[in-house]
Amino acid sequence: MSALSGCALPAPTSGKLLSTGPTPVSEAFFEVRARHTDLVSVRVLFPSDAEGHPARPADGAPLPGLVLVHGGFVPPEGYLWLAESLAARGYVVAMPSHPLDLPLSAIDNGHFARELLTSPPEDSLLKGLVHPSRIAVAGHSLGGVVSAKLALDGGFAALALLASYPDPADAERIPSLTVPSLSLAGELDCLSELSRVREEASRLPAPSVLAVLEGVTHFQFTSSDQRDVEDGCAPTVPLGTAHERIAEVLSRFLHAALAGQGTGADDIRQVPGTEVTAR
Repeated sequence: MSALSGCALPAPTSGKLLSTGPTPVSEAFFEVRARHTDLVSVRVLFPSDAEGHPARPADGAPLPGLVLVHGGFVPPEGYLWLAESLAARGYVVAMPSHPLDLPLSAIDNGHFARELLTSPPEDSLLKGLVHPSRIAVAGHSLGGVVSAKLALDGGFAALALLASYPDPADAERIPSLTVPSLSLAGELDCLSELSRVREEASRLPAPSVLAVLEGVTHFQFTSSDQRDVEDGCAPTVPLGTAHERIAEVLSRFLHAALAGQGTGADDIRQVPGTEVTAR
């Protein structure tokens, strides 16, 4: 993997400010070479100052990272709300693109995004920003299927499945998973049905945690739940509430898992409207 210059995007030294507040968040775009001939666009969100430069802790320690894989036919932009929320909590979030917005079309793009965080271009804003052994992978729906494959291949410190479960074709490999995992499900999900998510979550090796969000549907993990409503699968909690709870559960899991403290199940139980099963 290498970042490109010339005809491709130069490696940025600062980002575009997305939000202000106690911890401003900025975004930047990188292009990395993959499979010798391909270019993969990776959007990176990170805590920043008001000028779009990375904000580091007072002790200068590197930050935890997350590779976030979008769902099938849902562009990465559909998860900007989640990436921004996590970046405001101190995470560097890398969102790789995939041809036709189909993660299965280029599974290893997630690995290239991780390598961008661990071995960034010289003089770029990412230089020394991310702790190489504190990077998780997460994905929604089909992106979760891909995220499980990426975690099984190694290189990640935690796995989060958002309204998702591993590919049945990987069933024989699942016992070899050695990192903490989170299965985060919506109670009213009509696509990744709760019964299936529960069954598959029970197969994940410990430490693992299943968190079920009351009244939440499949597309409430994205920027709009309109498809749920149109399909007769309406949620019973507002989209904003669902977003708050999804981000809170995921951040509590990441905080524990990337610090080597298990799954954070006890902290997750404190999130309103959440049913938790820990193993």
